[in-house]
Amino acid sequence: MKTLYLHIGMPRTATTVLQKFCSDNQEELNNNGYCYPLMPFQYPNARPWRTAHFMFGYVKDEKGIRDTELERQYWVEGFQEVYNAFEKYDNVILSDEGLWNCGFRNKESVWFKLKKEMEAHAFRTKVIVYLRRQDDFLYSWWNQRIKEGLYRECTLSWEEMTEKLPIVHLDYFEMLNQISEFVGKENLIVRRFGKEYFVGNAIYEDFIHAIGLQYTDAYQVKTEVYNMGLTKNNAELKRILNKLPDSDAQSKLMFQNILVHNSNCKKDNRKYSMYSQSEARELYEKYREGNRLIAEEYMGRNGDLFSFEYDAEHKWSPQNAEMLEDIILFMGTSLMQMEREIRRQEQEIKAQKKEMENFKKKLVHPVKTIRNKVKNKWKLTKNMKTDG
Repeated sequence: MKTLYLHIGMPRTATTVLQKFCSDNQEELNNNGYCYPLMPFQYPNARPWRTAHFMFGYVKDEKGIRDTELERQYWVEGFQEVYNAFEKYDNVILSDEGLWNCGFRNKESVWFKLKKEMEAHAFRTKVIVYLRRQDDFLYSWWNQRIKEGLYRECTLSWEEMTEKLPIVHLDYFEMLNQISEFVGKENLIVRRFGKEYFVGNAIYEDFIHAIGLQYTDAYQVKTEVYNMGLTKNNAELKRILNKLPDSDAQSKLMFQNILVHNSNCKKDNRKYSMYSQSEARELYEKYREGNRLIAEEYMGRNGDLFSFEYDAEHKWSPQNAEMLEDIILFMGTSLMQMEREIRRQEQEIKAQKKEMENFKKKLVHPVKTIRNKVKNKWKLTKNMKTDG
């Protein structure tokens, strides 16, 4: 039977890394009977490697109004690409981390429509999901939303976000059970996210193992993909900057690049956590039983899915001792970038002025310019005759 491997994230579990890896290793996957088809659709803020985005992505017309008819058309065309791939390969891989949070977004869910496709075209779906401990995931997800500054949650403080929990599903056991109703529990491939859990201690090798293949040297990491988060202080600076009323996508990206650069130069201070120890423990215990059932029912192992660890010395506060230094670093980096841009523009203007001066000279002395061209051509012709 033909098999669709649907990698649904969850978010913040190296999904971009795996998507680019599959795209880069298309030939080797093909040699083993697998295909990772890139779709012809384009979505804002969704890279082409997110091959399952057509299953839930919103499409808007020129006026910015949602076009549900075109979304339905994309669904049909997207699965036609899958069926075309099935004609040549037994296995097709699609991937998009948004399916974890958006799979049940509409009344007619992605999973309901997928089941209809499976019944009509006689293929099975194996769902691959990587799970990250709830407190670790929640902070990483919030940090990413703040960094990008493109979503409504991008101005929420940590306290506001943890209180509202917008579109974030933390009850993993409930979510997996819902998905299993459509694809079958036996077709859920559940992995834990973390180097210590990966086959071969590498996410690439672990994923290849998850889809039923053996990892060899034929697979290559051709493109390094990094999606670095912000330090806690820089995330707070970006959250405040996201509130600027005149900020557009370009300015948001500028601030993001500066703060990512500074976060890379100054590693996150591990002595701080967004949780107090009691808060972290409370969240851990809230989902502990469900996580234990995941380990038992979906992974065939006993005990806790995740262990509880708390290494921080303090709960983070914007009044921490390093904040002033990070503010100064942000201001300094911003000024340096502006100064470099001014110098670049000055050099560009200088080059344009020189080009204009040369052009003016040609206009002022057109006869001389033409005469020189004729003279040069005559010399060239004479030299060629002499050489001949």
